[in-house]
Amino acid sequence: MSEVHELFQANVFSVMQMCQAFTPLLIPTKGTIVQTGSLAGIMPYVWGSAYNASKAALHAYSNTLRVELAPLGVRVVNIITGGVKSNIARVHRELPPGSYMKPLEVEYKRRLTHSQQLGMDTEQYAKSCVRHVLNGDGWLGRQRWVWEGKMSWIVWFGYTWLPTAIFDWYFSWNFKLWKLRGTADKKNV
Repeated sequence: MSEVHELFQANVFSVMQMCQAFTPLLIPTKGTIVQTGSLAGIMPYVWGSAYNASKAALHAYSNTLRVELAPLGVRVVNIITGGVKSNIARVHRELPPGSYMKPLEVEYKRRLTHSQQLGMDTEQYAKSCVRHVLNGDGWLGRQRWVWEGKMSWIVWFGYTWLPTAIFDWYFSWNFKLWKLRGTADKKNV
């Protein structure tokens, strides 16, 4: 749980503190707040529930802040980030002894570095985000969410046009969660 607190401190609470500190400076200049969200905040990315929840909280905060600050001339943009090469997978993790997930240990280890295997170059990602924010206007008016990084447009399409159950099916299939069926019953015997 201490890691979960640190995660929310980094992804949510520190962002709120920074916005609270800098918003009074942004109002007179009609500035822009740019948040780094994640695809994980809108889909059930397996073995990432705490991270996913922190990014979902950031998305909700950013959406509300966008509405609250718009009348004051401050723009809030949330970058919904897909795979990007970074140091997010720097911590080696193991399933704890006795975990119900042990039948999926291979899939679990693959998942830990998944975003790094297919991630977008960091510099390319940053340049694209800056371009989107500076250009500012999408085809529906002022952009509130920018989708950037590997797989972001595919997830945007699924999130926008398909039933959300498609994500449940995809992650269950991709990480072979079907292997868990019946294992809890065997474990309790």
